[in-house]
Amino acid sequence: MARVSLGSGVAQAAYTAARRAALEPQGTGGYISLQHALGYPVLNGLFAEAR
Repeated sequence: MARVSLGSGVAQAAYTAARRAALEPQGTGGYISLQHALGYPVLNGLFAEAR
């Protein structure tokens, strides 16, 4: 099995999304950038045990 290292890139992307979500209501009054966010069923499926 090959190992893929993403370094801190995934964390940086998450922090960027969190910052954008925190600042967006101040500018637009809503959460337009989150309209394509993953839903809870999809997120739960990512952490489900493989069967």
